[in-house]
Amino acid sequence: MYRLEVALQHILVAKVVIEVLSRGITVPSSDFFELAGPRHLRATPESAAGARRRPYARSTPQHGMFRALLVLLPVHPWATAALLSSPRAAAILLSSPSAILRHRRTADPCARYVQGASDLDEDAAALLAECNGDVEKARTSYIGYSLAYLEEAMPELYDALKTDPLRPDAHAALVELTWDAIAAFLPVTHETTPTIEAQKRLTAIARAAYDGVGPSPKRFLDVGCGNGLLLPFAIAVGCPPAAYRGIDLSSRMIDMARSAHADPKWSGASFEDKSFGAVADEADAAGSYDAIVLNGSLQFFANLRAVLARASRLLAKTADSRIVIAHISGAEFVRREKKENPMTVLSEMPSLAVLGEVAAELGMLVVTPSFMGQGADEIGRFLDEQFYLVVLRWNAENGGANGEDGVGGIAGA
Repeated sequence: MYRLEVALQHILVAKVVIEVLSRGITVPSSDFFELAGPRHLRATPESAAGARRRPYARSTPQHGMFRALLVLLPVHPWATAALLSSPRAAAILLSSPSAILRHRRTADPCARYVQGASDLDEDAAALLAECNGDVEKARTSYIGYSLAYLEEAMPELYDALKTDPLRPDAHAALVELTWDAIAAFLPVTHETTPTIEAQKRLTAIARAAYDGVGPSPKRFLDVGCGNGLLLPFAIAVGCPPAAYRGIDLSSRMIDMARSAHADPKWSGASFEDKSFGAVADEADAAGSYDAIVLNGSLQFFANLRAVLARASRLLAKTADSRIVIAHISGAEFVRREKKENPMTVLSEMPSLAVLGEVAAELGMLVVTPSFMGQGADEIGRFLDEQFYLVVLRWNAENGGANGEDGVGGIAGA
């Protein structure tokens, strides 16, 4: 299904980011290619018109030759494991530079190579054309250019990626680089329409955020919105477009979301390349949201309790307000994701027991959809193996439900 495929792309691409970083970066002269740095990582603000045009390498006397960044990450066990678990990525990275990074601009932006290439932006299309339609090679080149830009423009942060990747700003940079690389080639790796099963699950997530019974949400926050996949489903269940606010670290994902939802029927919905922390720090943020959705994004935070506590402070204290925690592929998938990409995926999906503790501390109740079954064990297996979807709602003391329909804080919805 669509979201699962994108999540699988994250596992593969995150490995490539770490591998390219650990083995050094080779890039051609800027006379041959220019590419933009990730928006969040740029040293200076740029206009939207110039946002995608930044040179990565200075010109050298030997045009077409490659310069290597000589500061390499010491070989750690996790890096070795990642390399062994991704033979294709290893083959790309270990092949000769001339086979990977041959980036002359061509008149034909690779439309003849891959279906959907005409929807790529100019940079991604040029990279794909030079790699003869091999998306994995083109994506590896994109990552190399992005890291080369970062090394030149923000050397201290670049060094932190290698020496202290769990530092908050370094981790955010890794996440952004990974999802930017996925987004750059998404038009040729995925269909634009989710599968029927994915649509059912996205509808369930949207209904968990707003069930259509109470007043429609005045403000709906989609944390880690990606390309805006949830927006149509949120609107379909009754969320006004103007109430929707999607945020994501990946500026390329945000660009895709804006482009995909430019039709007037989505008018009022907003997409911003902004972190959850930045939103939580806004002066008027406290108590201003009726629904906060973390769909496929909670695992990128190191401290789940702290994130949910901040989310609760943003939530209006009404009976209809809720925090939705979801992953369309289930908790078991996220455990695999964390095992294979420990530098980007920092947490696992919380168990019902853990969520119960957190909810009690926050004055909230844990609610699960009735289709998951009855009892904590059955629901836990469903969350683990099929589809993770849990709702946190205020308890009676905080203006919410009385909780009498649930057992141990777990209610049916």
